[in-house]
Amino acid sequence: MDKEQLLQEILSGGIIAILRVRNSEKVIAAARAIADGGIRAIEISMNTPGALNLLPGLAQLDGVIPGIGTVTDAETAKAAIEAGAQFVVSPITKKDIIDTCHDHGKPVFSGAFTPGEVFNTWESGADVVKIFPAGTLGMAYIKSLKAPFPHIRLMPTGGVTPENIDRWFDVGASCVGVGSSFTRGEIIDNEEWGRITAIACEMITNVSHFRDNGLNK
Repeated sequence: MDKEQLLQEILSGGIIAILRVRNSEKVIAAARAIADGGIRAIEISMNTPGALNLLPGLAQLDGVIPGIGTVTDAETAKAAIEAGAQFVVSPITKKDIIDTCHDHGKPVFSGAFTPGEVFNTWESGADVVKIFPAGTLGMAYIKSLKAPFPHIRLMPTGGVTPENIDRWFDVGASCVGVGSSFTRGEIIDNEEWGRITAIACEMITNVSHFRDNGLNK
């Protein structure tokens, strides 16, 4: 798929699952459990030991769109794409990261927080602006950002749960990043794969329900 096709596939699903774990040996099993729940876009954070080495295994999972996150330099972005990443997520905005991803035909989600940063990130060419930590100012902040920037795609990350995921879309999110719901406590260490699948399934169901019917105002 080209960059636009990849982007539309991710936006269609609406969710990027973020795996930032200390035990890299369980990453692929966790990713499989998430995929079994219906989430296709899965990001391995660079904070995970051996993240780049895990990308080929992630890419082999049926239906999964593998990505890399917590990228802070263009060299890492390039290495991740060469290892199989189909999208790149950064907590910051650096033009050389954006350019590297686009040169390789991959969408990039670049981080920002203030209105000025959001605008500059979009103007720099990011396909989606990641708002992190979104949970700090909450949904009202996303709604406020969309007022002057209705054309900018926003991906709130932080504070997104199965119970509130639909409301993030209601205030203007194009997609969301979800991490702690899949990694909280000892859920991965205890290999609670069925529980992870159930969480992913609930999120997908709630997003689909919102998109089909909207929220009751």
